[in-house]
Amino acid sequence: MVRLLAIFGPVIAAAIFVNARLPLLGSVLFYTAGLFLWTLLEYGIHRFAFHGFLPHYQHHDDPKDPIYIVSPLWLSCGTSALLWVALRIPAGSWARSGLMLAGIISGYLAYEGVHLLIHANEAGGPLLRKLRKRHYFHHFADDHFHYGVTTSVWDRVFGSLP
Repeated sequence: MVRLLAIFGPVIAAAIFVNARLPLLGSVLFYTAGLFLWTLLEYGIHRFAFHGFLPHYQHHDDPKDPIYIVSPLWLSCGTSALLWVALRIPAGSWARSGLMLAGIISGYLAYEGVHLLIHANEAGGPLLRKLRKRHYFHHFADDHFHYGVTTSVWDRVFGSLP
């Protein structure tokens, strides 16, 4: 996790710095749009990539091994670069695309932290226990449900709740 923060922290800071000239409301909206977009990406990547064609089975075979809990760096960096380019046109500029990407990356970092906590041995509070229960259903009962790790919103939308 420290390595992810060391790599992506400066990306987030640079995006915010470059967009400092935007009105505050505009910056907040682009960043928040990125956070929202992350929740959909989390669901889609988990359901269609990890349970489709990427080697995610190791995480299900050994769910406590941190090597398989955090996404590979090549995937995180590659996806970030592709998203920055893909968001260029809807965002209207490279700078605003970077700000949306900063929101996505912030959501991603929160997801990785939560995912690590879910698989840790510490009990945690009521929210962590609720997230763990859902995620463990996905791991140990039926991996065709509960693709959202940090939120169940898209599981509700796309019908992947049991």
